[in-house]
Amino acid sequence: MTPETSFSRRRVLQLGALTASLPALSSVLAACGGGGDSSGAVKFSGWDYESALVQANVDRFVQLNPGVPVEYTPITSSQYVQKTVAEFTGGGGPDALYVYDDSLAGWVAAEYLQPLDGLPGVDEVYAGIYPSNAEAMTVDGKRYGLPYYTDTQCLIYNEAILAKAGISAPPKTLDELEQQSQRIKDAGILEFPIGLTAQLQDTWQAWVWGLVYASGGDMFDEAGNPVMDGTDPTAREVLAWLQRAATVSRVIDPAVLQLLPVPLDDAMKAERYAFTIGARYALRDYNDPARSQTAGNLKIAYIPSLDGSATGTVSTTRMYALSKDTEVQDKAFQLLTYLGGFTDGQPYTAKYWFQKKGLGFPFKALEQDPEVQAGIATFADPEIYSGLADAARPRTVVKQPWYSEYENEQQKTVQQILNNQTSPDDAVRSLSAAVASLKQKYS
Repeated sequence: MTPETSFSRRRVLQLGALTASLPALSSVLAACGGGGDSSGAVKFSGWDYESALVQANVDRFVQLNPGVPVEYTPITSSQYVQKTVAEFTGGGGPDALYVYDDSLAGWVAAEYLQPLDGLPGVDEVYAGIYPSNAEAMTVDGKRYGLPYYTDTQCLIYNEAILAKAGISAPPKTLDELEQQSQRIKDAGILEFPIGLTAQLQDTWQAWVWGLVYASGGDMFDEAGNPVMDGTDPTAREVLAWLQRAATVSRVIDPAVLQLLPVPLDDAMKAERYAFTIGARYALRDYNDPARSQTAGNLKIAYIPSLDGSATGTVSTTRMYALSKDTEVQDKAFQLLTYLGGFTDGQPYTAKYWFQKKGLGFPFKALEQDPEVQAGIATFADPEIYSGLADAARPRTVVKQPWYSEYENEQQKTVQQILNNQTSPDDAVRSLSAAVASLKQKYS
């Protein structure tokens, strides 16, 4: 076995992190098989979100480009990372694929993907998207993706419930959020006005990062070193507020420890909570009269900060990428350009996803598109919607190979805070120690 095909200890650890808490990789390798495709078709893989809409859009691409056949394979979302890693490890893998910003750095280090720098139109795409999305798709100065969609965390509140409690505007500080929630509670409207998704899960808990970024702080510096137990007290102060709101004023529902996104969405639409922190696109569903009993009452606002002086939030980026070992690079990149770039000068697919499902668009030009703006106005305030995108920044730490394991530890720590099982000081010390241990593990 040559050095190029052998696994280093670091690469083995990366694969372990990417497939943590999932079935054995060997069984998936057997199921996935391997080998190339001699048909010349572009093998395109993605998680199974709205796969019928993906197929319809791919069919349109093939009609416009009859010389570029595409074989689209949707993979169950919960198994997407594991199966994709298994295919690449087995010597196969897609030519073009979806990539989470959470997975990008690990997949680059594992040599699954190739940079897109120098390919036609890439510079124009990166010039036309929000800086947070451009940063999220860049590793070690190289660009690896074209954007699929983006979103940012925001405060979501029920205007009708606030009005019942005599509240005329959403909170700007975390203390105000607690006070307004207490007012709703004291009025007998809701016992627990705040709902969050705090059950342990494989995906990241975006609202935690949103709370820290809203106050202008961070948990890491640009090099991936923890600052939450040292130079930046923001995370400790946010955790202290969470603990107080959960265990002293008790305005956060204890049931959030078992709550996942879909049940939270259902609870917001059923008026069981007045506040949550979530993605902007949720408002389209929340304010759909066919799906929500409180349609029209759910609004977005900036996430309250510790002192009301900062405006910020966290973004997520999902992207299309190109396999390092594809044998149909030109065709695969044509597909990538259609999906994540410009078609006839317009970001066709980004607009398609917004119009079909309300997904956040990464292209700044769509802020001026009359159809898009009219669409946003049906479920959210367009000015706040765009302002959140401008204020957003990605998690720099996702570019560390140990990030997924750190996220697991952070979720456990947040649960302990909500359960009153640890103090904010001990929590940030524990998280910093976890980072030190992970860095040694991956060194």
